[in-house]
Amino acid sequence: MSHWVYMFSGCPDIGSYQQITNEVEPGEVMVLERAARPGIVDGFVRDSVDDVMMVPHYRWVASGAPSTVMPEIRRTLGLSWPPESTVGNGVYSERPGAL
Repeated sequence: MSHWVYMFSGCPDIGSYQQITNEVEPGEVMVLERAARPGIVDGFVRDSVDDVMMVPHYRWVASGAPSTVMPEIRRTLGLSWPPESTVGNGVYSERPGAL
């Protein structure tokens, strides 16, 4: 299995960073819980994907409690609450096609 290198940018508290993952295909939305601050999440939306290099680029939308971050992400995308999503290990990922 190949690895994706997720690029995250724009978060004012933690800056830009990358994360290597074994995901099959990157989701449209990523919400990552901060390890040092349980209950606080950073929400990102995907801007682009380089399928050849396997690098999706995400931009920051909001940080805070999940109950405040998720509506902000949905508002940014112009969508209602997702009908299909996955949650695990502090990561929320909305799959392509679920939008």
